[in-house]
Amino acid sequence: MRKFLVCLGVVAAVAALFVACKKQEEAPTAETAMTAETAEVAMEGNVENGLALFKNVDLGTTGKSCETCHPNGGTEGMEMEGMATKPLTGVKDRYPGVFMMLDPEKEVTLAEVINFCITNPLGGEALAEDSQEMKDFLAYLESL
Repeated sequence: MRKFLVCLGVVAAVAALFVACKKQEEAPTAETAMTAETAEVAMEGNVENGLALFKNVDLGTTGKSCETCHPNGGTEGMEMEGMATKPLTGVKDRYPGVFMMLDPEKEVTLAEVINFCITNPLGGEALAEDSQEMKDFLAYLESL
């Protein structure tokens, strides 16, 4: 009988802990509410992080970055291998629009142009359009 009562007490204690943990998950504290708010702010684009991505040779496999073809943070154009690149200043006003290298008959978004450049000249993998990296990239280019 004593073992039964001890087991019953243990089961009751575990059940009480489970209920307490479940209630804690359901009711956000000031700390968890701040975390949710911080996460929402983090999903906005960050210009400085976007510039770092723009200069990052690790986006691809060719050892190049966006700055290879768009020098000085994209504020200058250049000629290389018989191709001219334009400065990216004001690029936010050009898209959606036609990007000849991607599809000369279709309007595309700036995010699609970024992914074209990452997957082709840089030899990398496209960024998810809703990713923090893409939002940072867009924030930087829109700041030019």
